[in-house]
This record gives sequence, C-alpha cells and structure tokens, in this order.
Amino acid sequence: MFKSRVLLLALIFLSACSSQPDGGPTRSVYTGDRRTAYYFQQGTTTWDIYSLDNDSALFRINEGGLEGAVVANRGYIWSLNHEIHDNVIINATVRQSQGSFGNGFGVICRADENGNGYYFLIASTGEFTISVGTSDRSDLFQLVPWQRHNAIKQGLVTNEIRAVCVDDYLAMFVNDVFVGEAFDDEFTEGQLGITLGAVDQTAWVRFDDILIRDAFMVGAR
Repeated sequence: MFKSRVLLLALIFLSACSSQPDGGPTRSVYTGDRRTAYYFQQGTTTWDIYSLDNDSALFRINEGGLEGAVVANRGYIWSLNHEIHDNVIINATVRQSQGSFGNGFGVICRADENGNGYYFLIASTGEFTISVGTSDRSDLFQLVPWQRHNAIKQGLVTNEIRAVCVDDYLAMFVNDVFVGEAFDDEFTEGQLGITLGAVDQTAWVRFDDILIRDAFMVGAR
C-alpha cells in the first residue's frame, strides 16, 4: 500500500544562463529492446497515485495522462513506477497545464522511495538541468546547472524529454535535440519516476507516452 511521502527535496529556483553545450554527446549509446510503455488509460496502474494534505500535492490519472499538482514552494513531489532498471533510455512527453512559468518538472532515473536518483528537469521558461538527489543533501545537486536552451518550447506546451542513464553516463535530449550530459556513479539502478515542483503558485503538469528501452554503451570519442 502506498504511504504518504515526506517531501525532503527543496525546490531550486531557476537562474537564467546563456551558456549551452558545444557539439553533441561525447558518448555513443546503443538503443536496445523496448522494456515498458505507459499510456495511462483509466484503470489499474503501477505508478503512485495519491493526495497529500488537502490536495497540497497529488498524482492522478486524468484523460489519458498521469497528472501531478503541487502548491508553491513545497518542494519536489514524485511518482514512481515500481520497476527496477539499470541502463535505460526514457522518453516522456510533458506539459505544464497550469501555474507560473519557472516551475521544474521532468523524469527521474534510478530513483528510490525517498526521491534519491537522477533528475532530468525542464522549465516552462525554456531552461533545463541534470541534477541528483542524495540522502545526505536536503536539496538537489546540479550536475548540469539550470540553463536556457532553444530546443525547449516555452509556455504551457508539450515537450518531449529523453533521458539516457547508462553506466555512469547521463545525457538529456529535449524534442530530439541534445542539450547536456554529466557523469556520476552514485546510483546504478532504481525505479523510473516523474516529478514536479512549483514556485509562486500551484503548478499542474501532465506526463504521458512514457517509453523505457534498454541501453548499452558502445564507445567514447
């Protein structure tokens, strides 16, 4: 049975930067077989569905998507799929439907029940980060600092996030465009998660068409 979770990860306010990664990814990753796909039709789901403290935070299935909401400055909330993975590529469509611009939302790979793992986040202001949550930090640590990228559509529109988690290599694509990468070896396996945090006012975000595929490193350049 799912239990109400404690929100330990403080929301990191976005700082606009003009820097963008040069060139493409520095590692080559082979995409393997499809492992799981989630389309969030009504009915039974393995994902966490819950409501906390008079709807101050919630996840629910709504009109063919997994929808999350959280009040401002509460921190990041997350829903997990309860399937353990190690080396995978994750694709997900995401759209903020309500709330101020500047909220962070996206996917987590190798997550545990306490929200530790690797965070691939975008904001409706056109920014992104690759961050990590660990048990010895109260905030997310930014492996790739928040920064703008032209590939991210701004406003209340749909973006597609692709998160690559292979060995110690982490890479992020938005709308099929490479935006950043990092290296970290703290987590080797865990669950898939989706996450959001809000600033200024309550944010609502929809997650849909989540695809998990096996992945393998095939060399470096």
